[in-house]
Amino acid sequence: MSTQSKFSALENGLEQSILAITQVGITSSDFQTSSQPVLNQQIQNLISTMKEIDEIRSQFNDITVPMDVFEYIDTGKNPQLFTKSCLEKLVDKHREQEAKTNSLQLLRDGLLEELGKVFPEQIQEYKLARNL
Repeated sequence: MSTQSKFSALENGLEQSILAITQVGITSSDFQTSSQPVLNQQIQNLISTMKEIDEIRSQFNDITVPMDVFEYIDTGKNPQLFTKSCLEKLVDKHREQEAKTNSLQLLRDGLLEELGKVFPEQIQEYKLARNL
C-alpha cells in the first residue's frame, strides 16, 4: 500500500468515527425508548469503524509524533501552527548562535592582535599553522 493511500485510509476511518460519535451523541442526548434500535446500530457502526482504524494501525508504527503536538491540539491550536512555531524558534536560536559565533571570532581576532604585539614570532607561526 502506498504512503498516500494508507494516510487516506486513516483519514477516512477517522472521519467515519467522528461522524459515528456525533450520531451517537445526537441520538443519546434526545433518547427515547423507541430510538434504542437506532442507537444500537450507531454504536455498532462506531465499533466497526474503530476496528478498521485498529487494523491499519500497524502501518503507522514507524511514525512518531512529538508530545508537544498533542499539547497544541489539547489547547485548541492548529497542529500545523506547531511546525511554524518550531521553525520560528529554530530561526531565533540560529540567530542567537550566529551572534555568539561572531562575538567569539571578534574576541579571537582581538586576542591575536594583542598577543601579536607581545609575541610576534609565535603568533605568526600560529597563524601559519592555522591558515589564518
